[in-house]
Amino acid sequence: MNQGKRKRARGIVFLDGKLVSMYREFQDRVFYTIPGGGMEEGETLQECVKREVFEEFGLVVEPVKNVYIYESETSIEYFYLCDYVSGEFGSGQGEEFQPNRNRGVYIPSLIEFEEISKLPLMPPEIAKALDEDLKKNGTKLRDDVKRVN
Repeated sequence: MNQGKRKRARGIVFLDGKLVSMYREFQDRVFYTIPGGGMEEGETLQECVKREVFEEFGLVVEPVKNVYIYESETSIEYFYLCDYVSGEFGSGQGEEFQPNRNRGVYIPSLIEFEEISKLPLMPPEIAKALDEDLKKNGTKLRDDVKRVN
């Protein structure tokens, strides 16, 4: 594991029996992402997940357990299963929604479980693992941490 890579944390949140995600249009691409982003100085992975989900979606969540680790060329991403605590879906005020940011379209979305394998949810390796875990274990996902590359 390369320590020079940026650490990122993402929250897998289920709301009303659906997966919380961000619909994106950027540089001629259309895709969905799981809420999250880069860690800030002095922040734990769990604090990062809570902050990012709140900024992007207006939801207060509690990270329960790390279920996936995904390593790319530039970053290591930790995916946490989270419990919904409170908040109104779609009320996020993060930098994604600032005018003239020039980073494409961001639309908070809820994905039906059976759509996970059909939609361009990024990264696809995590989408596949999540789909398999939902079918096998339901929304508790898994008890161990799966490394996905």
